[in-house]
Amino acid sequence: MKNAKLKYPATLLVLLFLLLAASGKPVFAASKPTLMVIMDEKVMGVLGTTSFEVPTQAEIRLMQHFRELGFNVVDPKTVKRNITQSKGLRLLEGDDIAAAAVGLQHGAQYSIIGTSISKPGGGKLYETQLQSIHATLTARVVRNDDARVIATASASAAQAHIDEVRGGAMAIDKAAQDLAQQLSGQILAAGVGTGSSAAQELTMNISGLVSYRHLDYVMGFLEKEVPGVSSVSLHSYTSGIAELGVSYAGKAAELSRTLANQRFKGFRLEPTHVTPNRLDLRAVLSR
Repeated sequence: MKNAKLKYPATLLVLLFLLLAASGKPVFAASKPTLMVIMDEKVMGVLGTTSFEVPTQAEIRLMQHFRELGFNVVDPKTVKRNITQSKGLRLLEGDDIAAAAVGLQHGAQYSIIGTSISKPGGGKLYETQLQSIHATLTARVVRNDDARVIATASASAAQAHIDEVRGGAMAIDKAAQDLAQQLSGQILAAGVGTGSSAAQELTMNISGLVSYRHLDYVMGFLEKEVPGVSSVSLHSYTSGIAELGVSYAGKAAELSRTLANQRFKGFRLEPTHVTPNRLDLRAVLSR
């Protein structure tokens, strides 16, 4: 009797699995990373003056779009409460390192940073009280592990309205929809949050190198001996510290394990910090 009781729930689970598979949707979806969204928004020309209002329409639209795609999104209000004004200005003005630092502080792997501004386009339309409100938005996506920009986009839109603030918010919302589509297209094309096995660009930092020959050993090993590595490029080498770009079809943790277990001539590599997009290693001399 006990087996009979378990039979039907198990059958229902199997049917549910088959229905999900037939729908074309993934039964077990790959987890997507966390995003931080910070937009500097202004609606200019309020009541025909130089005054402005600060809406949050672009942030709301971007957050909604990426949440619908399955991404986790940090609440911008929480971020703005916890950062100083000077740091906020730096990340909005193009300081990608500052943006990455703030994003990591709030548990985000990627940061969407940008500006949004709307202003009246001129006089009244067709002898009415309506006026054309124009909005322009720009944004960039920063990979917080290494402060690299992986996507950029801009969008604009116009809205006829009697009120500068309401019309400005509506114009911003229109442009933000376009901006969100552009950014998500570039992000997904880069394999972010898709669970794709396609090669991704990893940043590898190696410190403690005694000579350039040691770096050459590592680069040669990556290029010739490690499956999944399609290219290795040297970004910089100064005083025993090297930064490499590695195109790798796999997880950073797997690559760090491979390097940690490899015994190079005269030295080995000890991982000190590993994230999905970055590996920090230290060269240790062998005895």
